[in-house]
This record gives sequence, structure tokens and C-alpha cells, in this order.
Amino acid sequence: MHTIPETKKSHLWRKIIWHTDPDEHPLGPYHWVEIYCCEESNGYAVWYVRKLARDDTRGVPGTESADYLLNFYSKTSRDDAIERAVLLANCAPTADQVIRELDTLAANAQKV
Repeated sequence: MHTIPETKKSHLWRKIIWHTDPDEHPLGPYHWVEIYCCEESNGYAVWYVRKLARDDTRGVPGTESADYLLNFYSKTSRDDAIERAVLLANCAPTADQVIRELDTLAANAQKV
């Protein structure tokens, strides 16, 4: 049985857009891009997590690896927050195109 880390228990919806193939890199480094919706103390947030290597050519050039708060919703807008995360994660047919779209949104988002 897998246990869920404490930091992931508030996640309502999550999708990994791209990740390092563990068969090709069994000892790391491990890189990934994901988007998720989680419950915060005063509402719901949609986060974009970009953890790519510095020399990775995916996405918009110059976008740093970080966590980006794309949207924040009130306590009464749970479904809207989940819907936004789902739509963003599926906004393009390929992972590289989705990453490019998310990087474009990240330019105006709060970086953590």
C-alpha cells in the first residue's frame, strides 16, 4: 500500500504532463512538469510545477523551473478550480505544446 505524503493530501486533482523516463535514467536526475488543483486554507489554487533541467529545450525559452500559482479561487468555487486545472492540462495534443502554453501563463503568474 502506498502512503500519500502529507503535502499531497490537499490535492483535489493532479496530472503529470511530462517526466523523465525512469528506464533511461534509473539513478536520476528526475525532472517533471505537472499541474494540480489543491485546497488552501482560504480557497482553492491551481499550480503549475516546472522542474526541468537548465538545458532542457521544452517550453518557452527563459522560463525558470519553479512552482507557479496560476489561479486562485474562493471556498465556493471548488469545481471552477478543478475545471481550470483540467482544461489547462489538456489544452494541446502533445506534452511539449502543453508545456509551452503553461510557460506562457507562468510569465504573468506568481512564482514560488
